[in-house]
Amino acid sequence: MNNSLLRIAVATTITISAVAIGFGGQSQPVFASKAGSESFVDKDLEKALKKHFERRFFNLIDADEKQKEDIGDLIDSQLNASRPLREKIKERASDLADMMSSDSASDQEISEMVKEIRVLRENIQDKRLDTILKIRKRLSSEQRKVVAARFKGVLTGNPRLGLMGMQ
Repeated sequence: MNNSLLRIAVATTITISAVAIGFGGQSQPVFASKAGSESFVDKDLEKALKKHFERRFFNLIDADEKQKEDIGDLIDSQLNASRPLREKIKERASDLADMMSSDSASDQEISEMVKEIRVLRENIQDKRLDTILKIRKRLSSEQRKVVAARFKGVLTGNPRLGLMGMQ
């Protein structure tokens, strides 16, 4: 039995690698740019990730249509509010990289830039917490227990562990 599982795993890995290599030659790399017309935030990726994580979360909590709509609106609001901050963080991080390679930037200037980035990240974290608390209010007691169990599983490094007591 172990041999057949091993063969399946190897075959799957080889197939996925071949497909990835095949598609890799057709894609173009995306480089960060400071050009004013280009954004550091990839809106298509943002939209795809939002859809993916919403679907997984809604499936986890078995959300009804009203919850899906309300929570989706909250997440949209959070994304729109944090987008300028994320853009600014990426711009400042790019500036920081330039400063690190520069002979003229002082340690003090670099430290100040790092502090500025830290403050921006904390602002995003505060906005995320506000959104999480608003979402929490829209969940039933049972749904909150499911989310808590999942979170405990992730914290332990074994996501399935958190769901074992939920069945």
